[in-house]
Amino acid sequence: MKAISPMIAVVLLIAFTVAVGGILSTWLSTLATTQTSTVSSGTEKQVRCAASSISILEVRYPSGSGNGNVNITVRYDSGVESLANITAETTARGEIDQATSPAVVSPGESRVITIGSANFPPEFVSAKGICRTSVAITAECKSGETCMVGP
Repeated sequence: MKAISPMIAVVLLIAFTVAVGGILSTWLSTLATTQTSTVSSGTEKQVRCAASSISILEVRYPSGSGNGNVNITVRYDSGVESLANITAETTARGEIDQATSPAVVSPGESRVITIGSANFPPEFVSAKGICRTSVAITAECKSGETCMVGP
């Protein structure tokens, strides 16, 4: 059996090394471009939603204590993006009740979210809206604050 000459072996090794290097270079370039695009998109969402704020204007509930409808008025105070799926949550006597408004809310608009059969009077109320499908904007109201209007 005849062996290949050392000169041909060196040429083949160099060609193989250059080919593998080219493949790796293309793969790394594509990976870097994809990662940069992903990070830029996430950063843009954060920046556009950073100025957003919501507040709980009032929490109305029946007199006394027990179970009944609790109406929570949530206002989208400022921002540039619309909010979706505003969820209100009440905590009373160790129980948590919640409801979600599927309507899209624009800056300056308010929504009343009714939590049926909620425990009252609530000790703590929170609201959360979703900006650009993933950034949560939150607000809260605690017992004794002016937002707790009561009956």
